[in-house]
Amino acid sequence: MIDRFPHLTQFFSSYFHQDWLLESESAGDVVKNYCNTAPPESIEAVSAELKQLLEMPIAEPDLETFVLEELGCYYDPSSDDLTVREWLESVQKSLNRSS
Repeated sequence: MIDRFPHLTQFFSSYFHQDWLLESESAGDVVKNYCNTAPPESIEAVSAELKQLLEMPIAEPDLETFVLEELGCYYDPSSDDLTVREWLESVQKSLNRSS
């Protein structure tokens, strides 16, 4: 399934890498930085793939495993009292506002 989401993989592994907290104070800041620096076509591609992912009938534990392990994301939304789905929905809104 990871092959279906190359832009999401790039986004999560590049912006939410193991040391992302050294570059930003919050996950929201990471997304803002991405939106301020990435080309519009990249933002649109990530947003489109995220929309596809959110529309899939994936149980929360499986979604968490996919995002946090397979897509290379080192941010755990539970640290901000969010589920993975809630966090992804907030990322989607931020991406849509910037495009």
